[in-house]
Amino acid sequence: MNQAVDQYVRFLRLERELPTINYLQRLIQHHLTLVPYETFSKFHYFTLAPDFIPPLSLFVHNLVEKGWGGTCFTLNMNFARLLTELGFICSFVRVEPGHLAIMVEIQGKKLYVDVGYGSPIMKPVDLEARPQHKMHGFGEEITITQKQANLYEIERKSNGKIFVTKQIIWNPLTEEEITDDIRQSYLDEDENITMRRITAVRFNGHQCFYLRNKIMKVMTFRNIQEIKLNSLEKWLKQVQEVYQIEEESLRESIDFLNERNVTVFENER
Repeated sequence: MNQAVDQYVRFLRLERELPTINYLQRLIQHHLTLVPYETFSKFHYFTLAPDFIPPLSLFVHNLVEKGWGGTCFTLNMNFARLLTELGFICSFVRVEPGHLAIMVEIQGKKLYVDVGYGSPIMKPVDLEARPQHKMHGFGEEITITQKQANLYEIERKSNGKIFVTKQIIWNPLTEEEITDDIRQSYLDEDENITMRRITAVRFNGHQCFYLRNKIMKVMTFRNIQEIKLNSLEKWLKQVQEVYQIEEESLRESIDFLNERNVTVFENER
């Protein structure tokens, strides 16, 4: 376990430190920059078991060797495992529908942490400090508003339009208590859109790269550029370059979707 923790911290270009809020913030910022939100690995893990979350050692191995990150359950569960090994006190919180975040208790505060939303929540948020929090980045505005005790609404807005709203259930949970949530996230059906499209997000300095199937958006604080990757060859080259994901994983994802009648590229392997 210590070896995996050391590898993870090195991958984040940091060193082990005593748990502080400042250290937590740097871990979050480096994680969002260096570890992608992506569905390539989710499709692979689905083939292993309908509720499979890689243990920390496997997560770190695939991160280092394949460039894999994951979606919310894989990313936040393994980040919480890392934080726990580093001395932080962590639990999980449901963000409904279909999401998971982390509660970190430190210095008398309960902080909201999320490295698995594909969004620029670049710092721990002290939800209980005030009734509303606003964050901005890469053309996105994130608002967290308290609705009642232990219930918060998180709203994401782009170009002035709300594109997702979820509810944070601010009650601490263990890994064992979210098994059903994990299984729901893997449902192999059309209604579960996460399993029917390729998504990848990476933050890189002043840019955010957002991939949805064969459209890549490059977002800065000022504008959005859209790149259409209409050929498999061009897509493979660009996605590898931006996300540092191995080619085999990318091809497997195309095949996974093809088997479910979701065609990203016509007549191409």
